[in-house]
Amino acid sequence: MKYGADHGLDEYQIAERDQLIEDIKQGLRNFDETYGLGLPLERFERPLEPGIPGNIVYGNRRPVHDEAWVRKKRDHVREDLLSYLAQLILRNVAAMGRNDDRLIGSSHAVALKLCSSHPVKGEFGFAREDDDFRLRCNTGKLGLTFQDIVGRVCDEYEQRYKTYRLWDDHALKLLAQYLFSGVWDCTVFEEGALWAVLNSEGEPVSLDKFIEAADEALLALPLERLTEASFPDYTGVIFSEYVPAQNMSPAQKEALYRQYVEILTQ
Repeated sequence: MKYGADHGLDEYQIAERDQLIEDIKQGLRNFDETYGLGLPLERFERPLEPGIPGNIVYGNRRPVHDEAWVRKKRDHVREDLLSYLAQLILRNVAAMGRNDDRLIGSSHAVALKLCSSHPVKGEFGFAREDDDFRLRCNTGKLGLTFQDIVGRVCDEYEQRYKTYRLWDDHALKLLAQYLFSGVWDCTVFEEGALWAVLNSEGEPVSLDKFIEAADEALLALPLERLTEASFPDYTGVIFSEYVPAQNMSPAQKEALYRQYVEILTQ
């Protein structure tokens, strides 16, 4: 143990701190063993060791390595682990074909597929669609969740690999149908995604608020096999592959907004 590990603590506080450290380490081991990752556990456990390194000199106000200190270190360890996992999971993305089904859809959908079981191509079966996307192990006081991993992979994929399509006339026509009318004989898109906005009383909302509502509707696309559903059916387009409505050209925004105002005021 490093110098000054127990400074300012009584026996009860030392025991509680040490138990928390052991619980966090056990969570790391459980995760590593369950998924056979071969994690460099020493890298993640080392920051949890309380005390002052021998090459550091403190004055009269020495740090207290109590439970609160451990929790802060735990948060740093979890962040480091998430970064490590994201690098591991995304390491082969650049070599995947552009039409690989794992890379179709939004960054979140891609992250879900890369982190979930895949009957043929999957490497990291951290969770399965049929078990509500939960880790298959107890990570204890480490507090790691499947959604933590997906969130980090999503962010990293978005920054490093995600490319977007630009809206063309065909995609915009389908988007207008999705927002304003839906597909009458389809249970997935049975009414326009902005039906509540169109049915609101009073004046139309501003252009900015309308575009915000359109983006919210695009984020709410239902998933089919972990990819956003194409509209109006499998022969259509996946809107999440296009730039967000906020990033459309001014002319495209105005054209959509004009349709909204016409429908609302007719």
